[in-house]
Amino acid sequence: MRKPFRRMIFPLLILAVIGALFGLWRNSNQLASITTVHIPQIASAGAQSGLSENDIWTKLEPSFLEYYEDLKSKGIQDSTSVDMVIKGSAYAQRSAFGMKEMKVLENEAGVFIAATNEDSWLTYEADIPVDGFYQMGIRYYALEGKRSSVLRSFQIDGAYPFFQAKRLEFQRMWEEAGKTTFDKQGNEYNPSQKEKFGWQYRELRDPEAKVSEAFRFYLTKGRHQIRINTIREPMVIGELRVYSPIKLPSYEQKLEEYKENNYLPATNQLIKIQAESAIIKSDPTLRRGEDREPATEPYNRYATALNVVGRGTWHRGGQWIEWEFEMPESGLYHIGARFGAWWLHGFPIERIVTIDGEIPFQEMNNAKFPYHASHQSGPFGNKDYLFYLEKGKHRIRMEVQIGSLGEVFDIVQNVSRNMSVLSREIIMVTGTTPDVNRVWDLSSHVPNLEARLYAMVKELQNSLNKLYALGIWEGSQQTSTLELAGYQMLSMAEDTDTIPSRLTQFRDTASSLGLWITSLNKQDMELDYLVVKSPDVEWPKPGAGYFKKLLYSASDFALSFVKDYRGIGDVSTEERTIHVWVSRGRDWAEIIKRLADEDFTAKTGIKINVNTIPAGNSGLLMLGATSGKSPDVAIGVESTVPFDFAVRNALVNLGDFPDYPDVAARFRPGALIPYKYRDGHYALPETQNFNMLFYRTDIMEELGIRNIPETWDDVLHLIPQLQQKGMDFYYPHVITAASNAASEFSPFLFQHGGEFYKQNERESALDSPEALKALKLWTALFKDYKIPVEANFYNRFRTGEMPIGVADYSTYLLLSTAAPELNGWWEMKPMPGVRQESGEINRSTGGAAQTGIIFKNSKLQKESWEFLKWWTSADIQEEFGIELESLLGVEARWNTANVEALKRLPWPQRDIESITEQWDWFKERQIVPGSYFTDRYMVNVWNEVVLQNTNERESLDDAVKLINKELLKKRIEFGIE
Repeated sequence: MRKPFRRMIFPLLILAVIGALFGLWRNSNQLASITTVHIPQIASAGAQSGLSENDIWTKLEPSFLEYYEDLKSKGIQDSTSVDMVIKGSAYAQRSAFGMKEMKVLENEAGVFIAATNEDSWLTYEADIPVDGFYQMGIRYYALEGKRSSVLRSFQIDGAYPFFQAKRLEFQRMWEEAGKTTFDKQGNEYNPSQKEKFGWQYRELRDPEAKVSEAFRFYLTKGRHQIRINTIREPMVIGELRVYSPIKLPSYEQKLEEYKENNYLPATNQLIKIQAESAIIKSDPTLRRGEDREPATEPYNRYATALNVVGRGTWHRGGQWIEWEFEMPESGLYHIGARFGAWWLHGFPIERIVTIDGEIPFQEMNNAKFPYHASHQSGPFGNKDYLFYLEKGKHRIRMEVQIGSLGEVFDIVQNVSRNMSVLSREIIMVTGTTPDVNRVWDLSSHVPNLEARLYAMVKELQNSLNKLYALGIWEGSQQTSTLELAGYQMLSMAEDTDTIPSRLTQFRDTASSLGLWITSLNKQDMELDYLVVKSPDVEWPKPGAGYFKKLLYSASDFALSFVKDYRGIGDVSTEERTIHVWVSRGRDWAEIIKRLADEDFTAKTGIKINVNTIPAGNSGLLMLGATSGKSPDVAIGVESTVPFDFAVRNALVNLGDFPDYPDVAARFRPGALIPYKYRDGHYALPETQNFNMLFYRTDIMEELGIRNIPETWDDVLHLIPQLQQKGMDFYYPHVITAASNAASEFSPFLFQHGGEFYKQNERESALDSPEALKALKLWTALFKDYKIPVEANFYNRFRTGEMPIGVADYSTYLLLSTAAPELNGWWEMKPMPGVRQESGEINRSTGGAAQTGIIFKNSKLQKESWEFLKWWTSADIQEEFGIELESLLGVEARWNTANVEALKRLPWPQRDIESITEQWDWFKERQIVPGSYFTDRYMVNVWNEVVLQNTNERESLDDAVKLINKELLKKRIEFGIE
């Protein structure tokens, strides 16, 4: 026994040492440890930026929390006992346009003033009796518009007190238009959502819910002007209230009230309110969803059951859902829910809970639902609070709240901004690509360098401590971004000589902090049912037992072999039925199927079956075509695919239909170019991307740039001015995707009057003088002017490092939905171009699209053409776009290629005008047999010119020879030559 034991001692000691070393390493890297690091004391002046006087953030309004804390530190307090009501018709001034007067509204008589146009405004005067903080609210009526929420901005005495006042949201009300429907397989489908019109009251709150209470405005004694500016959608203001801040009672105070009124707990009561049966909500995206956990109610073992609400859509600030229920007797009750809160690791989810329109006590202003990896069942706020409910009907509303994290977000946002400013100052010394072997002595050139780095570490320490105080556990993966940023800056402060070699990492970290805030903004939650119960009744069990889950999982697995998960809705077996494959998600396909059943089939008698295929998977279409099992119609097809099928004689030539010219007129002529082959037309565009010039108005003003670039010459003149200030211009370049190279080059080529091909697409035209001029301009941006080859434009646009650049539709959506602090500080206009001899500026550019095609082996070609005409019509594209945005939110706004439909969708008028102006120059590049070689060699040409400093003409000439060789080879292969 002793010998084997002795033999084990040495391996055990080795394991113990390894374990100890691992423990030391783990502890040294524990995220919480940064909070205990000692930071030298720094005077506030010692942490100032060298650019502080000219910093762009000094031109932005403070956040509400900064505004409020600054005034509180000066002794400003809440006013008391003031409740002022100003009638909506009692305005002091109004804009000369965009106003509509009504005498009757919702059976109310009087004078009602509606601001209907963007940039219209109303001004009210309030006579304030005493200095102090005040809150405001509006009784409003959202008129019929484009189905978006109403947006307004508020100015007091001509100024925005904080940046959130520049974009305040007033929700519409939505309800289900009918009951859910079922297909022949028993799958349940959501009804459409319809708007419910009526009066509402809304406090002026942070639209992102980062502030836990209604905004406080500091008003001095005397008369003040409150101006309400229209940003989006028409609205009637019934009343404007200005009142002393409301102080909610604590739960302890509420208990005392219960005792004084002799309220007693109810007994033997358990009421479940199915969450999917909400009576009203703020957003049409808040639809029913499916959860396959067997304990979820109701559960359908064999088909889809819509049994929850939330699930990926209920996460934006201000979104609310309301339910109605009836109590059999008066008394004290517990209120809670069966819910899922597993999206943010370690972070609790918050909601504002109101009962019959009022928050019952302070703790319900930010009721917490703790994180857990599986379903939970328990009380609001994770504590058995008592609520007094009278016998009869009641309403519960739950609204997304993020307020507890708001202060942390402010701190981290400031750190991110300060990192960006510091990065700009360092670049002004080292340049964008510093020599890492040189000793830069940054401490002598960048004011307060170490002090500023230490100050930012302290700010991150402070933010982490606040998170831990909220109950987020140390080591949560959601806090790793803050801790890694803290360690990075700490090591830089301790050895500033390492900064030049780590500059890219430093800038990426600043961007990651912004992304961290954006990710935590999404406070997702799933609700199965609400529970109202007497204290003597146990909470329902949160989940099914292990064996039940195992049984149902086995059942789902068995069904996967026989159930068609790609089919949408009822499947028709009639002869006159066209089969449509949709290369998009199931949500998209369900809307298309419903619209087709309700409109297309009802009008034409032609039925459709819809199946989904993975987006971008053209291989399935090719397999279907070669096997003879292709659909009649495919939509959502990538723009390069129609040519691949047309050249193989697999598609119907849409130009053979007599009304094709009328249908083609729905789109910009340049959008149809890629789908033309040998005088035939083989697809219709569905969507259309666009490149625009985005710019920060505040930074342009700071730089004294009043004329935003119209031409590329203007851009080349602007870039040095930006770089002198540590900023840069952006032009997209994706070095990892060869297919994008020609698209990135095409604007320069088309704007110089060049083309990709000549001799009826037999040869490359890149040996022309126009192509050479275009190449020199394109590559000069990167080679001579040193703009970044890779950059996250959205993040750097927010931080101010890239205040101007060319970007596409996705950037527009991000800036519109996820950069509220920049509201009013950015605009977009058509991209720069090349001035022609006539003085006109050629702004030609294209944009990747998705298309609809008809397969040649279809026996219902005429019927398929009728469907494709119906699908691309302005009315259906508009309705589909509205439904899609109602389902998935503004992030899924439909960028239809139909020009008329685009104008009808809920875009701001100013943006629509800019987009349509750019579309006047829309021109896509041709696709020909072997055109993939053009993509490939444009990458090579760019690399040779920019990275290897090769002569532009030589690189183009070499590329043209190889491209022509491949073009000829492919024309012979397909029997064209």
